Amino acid sequence: MKLCFNTIACRNAKEPLVEILGQVAELGTYRAVELWMPDISPMDRQKARDLASFCKEKGLDLPIVSSLLGVVNLQMTNLKEQLELCRKLSSLANWLGSKLVRAFPGWVGEVSSRNPDPEYYSFLVRAFKEYCKILAGDNLTIAMETHRDTMVDTAEGALKFMADIGEPNQGFILQLGIVPRWSGMDGLQFYRALQKHVVHMHLHPYPWQEHEDNLPNYALLLPVLKKENPGFYISVENCEGLVHPVEAARYGAELIRTLADGGKVESPKGS
Repeated sequence: MKLCFNTIACRNAKEPLVEILGQVAELGTYRAVELWMPDISPMDRQKARDLASFCKEKGLDLPIVSSLLGVVNLQMTNLKEQLELCRKLSSLANWLGSKLVRAFPGWVGEVSSRNPDPEYYSFLVRAFKEYCKILAGDNLTIAMETHRDTMVDTAEGALKFMADIGEPNQGFILQLGIVPRWSGMDGLQFYRALQKHVVHMHLHPYPWQEHEDNLPNYALLLPVLKKENPGFYISVENCEGLVHPVEAARYGAELIRTLADGGKVESPKGS
């Protein structure tokens, strides 16, 4: 399995990004970095290429850039801004040498594949067609995160949304949480349902999110991924940034190793 450090963990850090990435590289367990939009948004071509060169020297790939692409508001009035964001991300990813651009299918927390509004759903499909066409110009793939309360928060819904978009440069970021349950599946079954389209994975180790679902699902899935070695990166995503990013990276790598080896991990206290 290939581990990837998500720079959202640096949101509260005082050190420069490159200093933290250097420390993450020294852990010896990470092979890539997922760059969060606030870290790269101000960059021009030269700064992006300088960061890519630094990461290459440290043995870190840059497979994906992450943003709020796809978060079309319920009034369907921000598509122009979204298309501008897509063009900017396409350029940034191209400069960095990344191949994937993360997207959320819909206004997170307000929509779901379980009960989609037909007008909004159709509008979102058209928007994602446009994103795919823009990204195709730089040979990029849109990576749709199977986040709860989006149009890809069930296996059936995710596959339908992908089919309705109908473009070749699409894939999924596998994120578990409660979404396997909403599909009537466990984490391994959910992965199998989407497997041929999975291009990346997110794992939330610290602090735990939806641990009552995540812990047993990771315990089922990670040994299989270790055995099958599917090739995509697993991003350790410390969204809240409540601990130092290097500590979160260290803990996440150890958690993955333990579960992948079939070891036991206790649920968080107070759960």
